[in-house]
Amino acid sequence: MISMTRFAIVDIETTGSWSARTGITEIAILIHDTKQVVDSYQTLINPGSPVLPFVTKLTGISNEMLRDAPAFHEVAKKIWEMTEGCVFVAHSVNFDYSYIRNAFKTLGADFRRKKLCTVRLSRKIFPGYNSYSLGNICSSLGIEFKERHRAMGDAQATVKLFEKCLSHDEESAIDTSLKRNSKEAMLPPHLPKEVYDAVPEKTGVYYFHDTKGKIIYVGKAINIRSRIYSHFSGKSTRLSFISAIANITWKICGSELIALLLESDEIKRIYPLYNQAQKHNRGNYVLMHYIDQKGIRRLMFTKNHRSIQPVKTFQSFEEAREFMFKLIEDFELCPKYCGMHTSNGACFDYQVKKCRGICAGKESVKKYNARIERAMDSVATVSEDKIIIDQGRTWDEKSVVVIEKGIYKGFGYFNSEENIDSIEKAKNIITPFRHTADVQRILNGIAAEI
Repeated sequence: MISMTRFAIVDIETTGSWSARTGITEIAILIHDTKQVVDSYQTLINPGSPVLPFVTKLTGISNEMLRDAPAFHEVAKKIWEMTEGCVFVAHSVNFDYSYIRNAFKTLGADFRRKKLCTVRLSRKIFPGYNSYSLGNICSSLGIEFKERHRAMGDAQATVKLFEKCLSHDEESAIDTSLKRNSKEAMLPPHLPKEVYDAVPEKTGVYYFHDTKGKIIYVGKAINIRSRIYSHFSGKSTRLSFISAIANITWKICGSELIALLLESDEIKRIYPLYNQAQKHNRGNYVLMHYIDQKGIRRLMFTKNHRSIQPVKTFQSFEEAREFMFKLIEDFELCPKYCGMHTSNGACFDYQVKKCRGICAGKESVKKYNARIERAMDSVATVSEDKIIIDQGRTWDEKSVVVIEKGIYKGFGYFNSEENIDSIEKAKNIITPFRHTADVQRILNGIAAEI
């Protein structure tokens, strides 16, 4: 099969690292017939946007050099014809391929070629090296390297690496990668195919790890394998993110609700580099209750924290403040003792005869606390207790989510033959988790569906 195949070994230089947003500044193509290079092409390309200083420092390609260079559309026909019928080969192939494919897309053309990645090949054929970057693996294998970070220099080094792979491919790794059903070229360069092949088609949470084992992304899916595939084949997926993935782990959850809840908690616990939406508890305020040194029951709202046991949660500062003012009005509470006024003496409401005077020593602690109790009861009646029973991780298991007085307490699993019919029973089997604004949003979505 290989002897009948022609390979287009390609390298590009760019203005940045994301094909959808930046342009190609240089391209080199070397056509290889498995024995030798039979054709070559190299040109600078005017990307239509300025090259940043750090890129110029890395590649030596300046804005002045590109001013009179052809635009991509002027060289597109040559690139198309040279690579047509060839396997597209590059070191971290998805980087170069996605740039070129995107450039053709702007011209209304659908550029599709079989792909082969020399990072993945060299990892299989020459295992055990610390680094498989082009410079490091070439150095390890004794390959001479000229003009680093220029398209032709990198392409020529990739040719020599490819030829090394060809001559040492005892287990037919290249043939296997080129098979129609193989997803080798689609996978991140540092991710072993056997890891991807082991990913289950079940509902749960998945974790992407970098080469050092650090978790860089957490996601949830009804079908983990399908969702992960969409990351690798997605047109808008950031290349630096995909290139960093070296391992995948996962937790089976059984139900989509639990996957959503676990994902939210894990993102805030781990703080992965490539998760953005749920990293912060922005706008997550809670109503809390405590007793001060004088025995006076106090209410206040504050930013949520793991150490706080909330009475009620809010998704914004304004929502929390409005709710507190309504409690103060409905139950004649003291704004100062509800955290709404800061003064050394009596609160302003007492001065205008709206407060009964607990802050001025004019009302007994017992009477004031009784009104606080009624206010707390009113919040509790609005925020009901609830247990949500759903499918488990196996056929003989069920899951349970516990919500007490409107506050998410956690989730757990139990044998489907057991009868979990009360919140007290459910609380005995759950793992505790924190209630956050994102959790509230998830639960509100479930309530809306019901």
